Amino acid sequence: MGKTMLLLLIAIIAVTFGDIWMSQTMKGLGEIKIASLADFFAVALRVISQPRFWLAVSGMATFFFIWTSILSYADLTFVLPFTAMTYVLNAMLAPVMLNETVSPTRWLGVLLIAAGVALVGLSEAWQKSGQP
Repeated sequence: MGKTMLLLLIAIIAVTFGDIWMSQTMKGLGEIKIASLADFFAVALRVISQPRFWLAVSGMATFFFIWTSILSYADLTFVLPFTAMTYVLNAMLAPVMLNETVSPTRWLGVLLIAAGVALVGLSEAWQKSGQP
């Protein structure tokens, strides 16, 4: 596995767990209603006081810094589609970690996303081998 693919894998896993942890944080707080500036600050304080929020931010920040470093040398049209693998991992982890149900229609969408990512990966391999 090449350096870019390894870094993308780490970044994708990091942001997927960031998404999961953020969802857990916000669901743990219950529905939020902001009707005033005071409500906004009260909610912000509640959110940032949750340890899982900081795990989420760490995962998302890890993704961001790895992704931006990859963009310093790799094509955006190759790198960006690979980040869609977060949809696949989120669909796999949400039933386990968030007790969510993923419908067959959503699984079909996830399979289409995975197929698109595979096609982008193949296009990169074909480009390197001199094929169309």
